Amino acid sequence: MWQRSYLIVQAFLKLLKRLLLASAITMSLTAVSFFTPLFSKVGLTVLQHLPIPQSELAGSPKERATAPTAYVVLGGGLTEDELETIVVNEFSESRLKAVLKHYQQLPLPIILTGVESPWMHDWLIRHDNRQSSDHKATIQENIISENASMNTCENARFTAKRLSLNNVYLVTDAYHMSRARRQFALNGIRTTPINAALPEPTDWKNIAANYRHSKRTLYELVAYLRDLFFPQPDCRLAGEVSMETLMRSRKPDALKTF
Repeated sequence: MWQRSYLIVQAFLKLLKRLLLASAITMSLTAVSFFTPLFSKVGLTVLQHLPIPQSELAGSPKERATAPTAYVVLGGGLTEDELETIVVNEFSESRLKAVLKHYQQLPLPIILTGVESPWMHDWLIRHDNRQSSDHKATIQENIISENASMNTCENARFTAKRLSLNNVYLVTDAYHMSRARRQFALNGIRTTPINAALPEPTDWKNIAANYRHSKRTLYELVAYLRDLFFPQPDCRLAGEVSMETLMRSRKPDALKTF
């Protein structure tokens, strides 16, 4: 009897040893991949297959078939230039480049969402390469700002409060896209993604860029799960922010009047 028990214990210890070895190898490979393009590529594939709540997008077949009617650009942050002037950071700039490229092919209203919106507005006007005065007036008239949101959840809520929208092109980076689309779906807005590149692409020889992409991937995976189980407590309700606040620029003495 004791021999049988001994053999069972030995088999269990051998299995445990193999499991620990496999776990150690997996963790080591994952750690190494964090500094290569592999981690972000696999992570991005996972992110792109995360579910978006379709029940919130229910509508008539005609409404579901409607093409997007506007671009919505999510602010990515601000920074200071060498003169200590506030400007859009590289994340916001990448998203603005993406929407401007599409706008020049298909002019639609551009909705800028986030406290960065006034600076994003200025960037679009400054960098539009079609220089005719008529076109300048047109793109400026096509830019609408929501100036109050501080996070992705508020981007969606306040955009829905600011304007009546059913279907839009959503502009943000690919890692952020699924989480952002989910938030807009929860607020009744269908989205078609336009992915903006991160400032530096992954490259087997660029460890810093690979690390940046991997860190972004990991953050968005965790943030998506957080939104599922522990929704952001700092996401204000639409009723807590007035329309005047949504329209007011953070720049001194500037008030949006659309």
